[in-house]
Amino acid sequence: MKLQKPGMRNIKTGIGVMICVLVGYFKIVDNAFFAATACIVSMQTTVKSSLTVGLNRLKGTFLGGIIGFLFVLIKPGDPILSSLGIIATIYICNLLKINKSITIACVVYCSIYLSIGNNNPIDYSINRIIDTSIGVLIGVAVNYYLYRPDYLNSIYEEIRIIETTSIKLLKTEIEKGIHGEISSLKKEITKLESLYKKFLEEVEYSNDEANNEELNRVIKRCKQIYLHLQILEQMKDKCYLSKENYLKSKKICDELTNGDYVKDNVSIVYNYHISAIIDNINEIHGIDENQNENHDKKIV
Repeated sequence: MKLQKPGMRNIKTGIGVMICVLVGYFKIVDNAFFAATACIVSMQTTVKSSLTVGLNRLKGTFLGGIIGFLFVLIKPGDPILSSLGIIATIYICNLLKINKSITIACVVYCSIYLSIGNNNPIDYSINRIIDTSIGVLIGVAVNYYLYRPDYLNSIYEEIRIIETTSIKLLKTEIEKGIHGEISSLKKEITKLESLYKKFLEEVEYSNDEANNEELNRVIKRCKQIYLHLQILEQMKDKCYLSKENYLKSKKICDELTNGDYVKDNVSIVYNYHISAIIDNINEIHGIDENQNENHDKKIV
């Protein structure tokens, strides 16, 4: 079995928990457990998602803390009141439209109502809110400052992979007259879309500059290549290139061997899709060149 290296989110979560334990050791928080759990939950793939999850946790903690405190004043640990407190917590979360905070609000309510012991209710409630808030802040700060992923560069790298994969599939189609495994291309396009989504979430918290219209256009081009290859898969008979498409394909398929690819009487449908694939590959190559030029300017 080949062991994988720990991911950066894994490592950053561990570092965040270590900081929470340290602030507990120095009595900055009352209970490091609540700070650490808040930090773990807040450690998401992007800074924006970390802030969103962290804020939802803070809302839930604050609401659960208040309700737990009020019910403790009535009678701590009562089975019926514990049920009514949970019902009230969920109802108020729905009323305030903070549905994503319901779980943590209920957990905080239970931690206060069922674990109050001999503690002062108001002190215990405030400490739980403070512990959670500090944990969220630590999680977001570690995610923001420590090894933030370069999603823009990853996008351009993925575009280059898609370009290379598309050229290989085109070459197989032309040279051997057989359809390549286009599922690999679909997998890379899905990965590209995922990276672009994360980039959009992260861009307002970074210094990256990118032309979103251009990136959207390139993603669309990648999808079009896949679509045209899908259509070619349905064509059972071997088809031949027009002279124009042969010359166009030679420009991007440097190692295209000499063969009987060209005929005068060719399939118009086949050549239309081949031409469209070549044009889309050239468009993808164009954004690669623009990215390299911008990278060189930054270095200068």
